[in-house]
Amino acid sequence: MKSLTLAFLLLCVSLCTHASEDVTEDYLLAEADVPEVDFRRGRFFCDSEELQGLRFKYCYRDPGSANNSDIVYFFHGLNGSEKTWHRQFLGTRTIQDWWELRGYRPRIISVSFGPQWLLVNNKRFPLIPYFTRVIMPYLEKKVGGLQGGQRHVIGQSMGGFNAAAISLKNPGMFSRVALLCPAIATIGPFASDREIDAYIRRTGAFRFLVEKMLRISKSVFVDKKDWDNHDPLKLIKKYPKGKKPRFFVSIGRNDGYGFQEGSAAFIKRAQSFSFLFSWVPVPGPHCNFKRIGTANFIMGD
Repeated sequence: MKSLTLAFLLLCVSLCTHASEDVTEDYLLAEADVPEVDFRRGRFFCDSEELQGLRFKYCYRDPGSANNSDIVYFFHGLNGSEKTWHRQFLGTRTIQDWWELRGYRPRIISVSFGPQWLLVNNKRFPLIPYFTRVIMPYLEKKVGGLQGGQRHVIGQSMGGFNAAAISLKNPGMFSRVALLCPAIATIGPFASDREIDAYIRRTGAFRFLVEKMLRISKSVFVDKKDWDNHDPLKLIKKYPKGKKPRFFVSIGRNDGYGFQEGSAAFIKRAQSFSFLFSWVPVPGPHCNFKRIGTANFIMGD
């Protein structure tokens, strides 16, 4: 009982810290060097594998510590890794701590292709079919299979783009999709200088971050048609009729990339096309988001 009370107090201190708007991106994304074998919320197994000529890294929580059949996938942000989920002590690890306090222990899988990658399907990077047809069966076998549960996905920043892309391009695959400070913008890699300048004025984004965002995008997408085929703001309009995933979008109102504008546009389109959603903007910069709200959303509360 004493240890549970202490854990709750530490969690509250961590969460209350985020009320300040003076926090920086590095502060919010900081990771602790936690040994996987000693992690108190369940041991994580981390490794790398090469399948069909492509290498990736992954972590999954010991399935013996799970108490339900759900599988939660996690996609990290820029410069993160497959270990970000259980090492980001003021971010994603807080989500798992809250689950633990509430008695929710799903199987958790985190995958990485490196510090910078986008989950797309084009001539340069045919990753989406590789992920769904090769990686998912491989890793789900390691955690005991779906067992009648539901798949959920959480994506942070760059990983938020990846979570949106895979869920919108694979109808019915994921039940709940949490997009945390997602890299969703109202301009694309082939925007004109005038469009970029207008975006920066509207959103208050930092020019150097916008330029970084566009530089990364240009290295991935072949042309404007390719970008349009992956832009979450366009994909959500093309989603077929039938069962739709439920979305949770949370982002800082002063996001340095201007992603708050794209996130709001995404939610507006989700509403227009009859998706269930939760829209939770919060004070602060990139990458602030509602921790407990995210945890409760995945739990179904």
